[in-house]
Amino acid sequence: MWARYNEALAGVDGVRIPVQREGVDPVWHFYCARILDGRRREVFEKMRERGIGVQVNYIPVYWHPVYADAGYQRGMCPNAEAFYAEELSLPLFPDLTDADVDRVVETLTDILG
Repeated sequence: MWARYNEALAGVDGVRIPVQREGVDPVWHFYCARILDGRRREVFEKMRERGIGVQVNYIPVYWHPVYADAGYQRGMCPNAEAFYAEELSLPLFPDLTDADVDRVVETLTDILG
């Protein structure tokens, strides 16, 4: 499934696909696409409206309320914050079919179009 996403999204403007290093075989529990140009929220909402169960994961840990009194401030980890601003997890689960992936990709590219 992740390979199908990689292939289908590789040349889509406005999307950055996950980097995969040669010789590394990751265990995919999310497919974290990056939605560029400040459009993540828009794309999230439109995907949900069209019945695609996207999520946003990987909030910078020091933004969690449990750390509110620990002295952490936004801006301390700009790379983590930039990733979070763009990250959109596309559906990825054992029963996902090729047709499901194709629908997700078609919907995403239509929204970005």
